[in-house]
Amino acid sequence: MLSDRLKRGREEEGFSLIELLVVIAIIGILAAIAIAVFSNQRNSARDASVKSDLNQAAKVVETYYVTNQSYPSDATVLADPNTINLSPGNQLYYEPVTGGFLLYGCNTEAGVNYTYDSLNGGLQSTTTDGGCAAAPAGATQINPPGA
Repeated sequence: MLSDRLKRGREEEGFSLIELLVVIAIIGILAAIAIAVFSNQRNSARDASVKSDLNQAAKVVETYYVTNQSYPSDATVLADPNTINLSPGNQLYYEPVTGGFLLYGCNTEAGVNYTYDSLNGGLQSTTTDGGCAAAPAGATQINPPGA
């Protein structure tokens, strides 16, 4: 009986082709799931960076208001790279409006656009269009590339 098991053990060495293919298929499925999750996490991080940059810019503008009792008429107060440090790939625009201001922001890779409206409570809307929207009329870009 023991000799039969030893003989059978020597004949059944290694894995069959089917077993190897099943393992490779399982690894492929797990890799596809992991890549999708990783991609979603990167886009979430980009969106969070735009929201953070918008909030940072809004605080600078509100601080200007406290000091001068008026909102800035242009983005000059935000133009200094030491005042606001935009995250990589983010674009922000400032637009003064009567009694307040608007900030527009997006990340060139995430493709989600956000609007910060000081008259309506802050971060208001999001739109997904696959890329950054064109600069709004009357808005000035904050820290454009190469500034």
